[in-house]
Amino acid sequence: MSPSEPDFVQLWASLGVPEPRQARLTAAARTRLAHVVELNDVSSPSDAARWAGQLAREPHILGDLCRVRPWISPVPSGTGREALTAVLTEIMGREWTGFLVLLGEYGPWVYAPSVADLQELSRHYAALVLAASAASEQTVLDAAQRVHHSSAAHVSLLARLEATDYRQPQPRTPDPLPEQLAQLELAFWHAAEIQARRRIQEWERQKR
Repeated sequence: MSPSEPDFVQLWASLGVPEPRQARLTAAARTRLAHVVELNDVSSPSDAARWAGQLAREPHILGDLCRVRPWISPVPSGTGREALTAVLTEIMGREWTGFLVLLGEYGPWVYAPSVADLQELSRHYAALVLAASAASEQTVLDAAQRVHHSSAAHVSLLARLEATDYRQPQPRTPDPLPEQLAQLELAFWHAAEIQARRRIQEWERQKR
């Protein structure tokens, strides 16, 4: 039996979305859901402190960057700005230059070493948004819960999207399986971690 509307609200709140579907998307905003919204070039150590100062209030940036870099543990303490400065400084020290990017207005923050890597992550995220946008609330909720169980410390991308009215299920379009949606999100995070690990190895070789 499907949850009632109040149950849905409570379940989404447990996943970090206290008010689902409160953001009403315009047609233009809907097209930006999977596009690059913000791109910042990190080309020198001073950029780490500069971008940290400007982006410290972003709610998910610190968690997103650390989620795919489990070697940054524990997450530095201090103010949001101090913690983000420390994380970006460590990332740059290990991976060197890159792009600090927000994918979609409600999407993830990534640190990508090249345009090609950024395009790969963008494709992964766009596939998730496309599949989820045609799914029912029950299916997306089930998938978000699966992702949450794999990484309870972070708000899943599916849950973040649910803050908007992005979903537009079509009567004749088959509902994807929850495990398929969950795998699409996990594939995104996995690709981001693989990129970071590869870049660390490349930068170590270049320094020799």
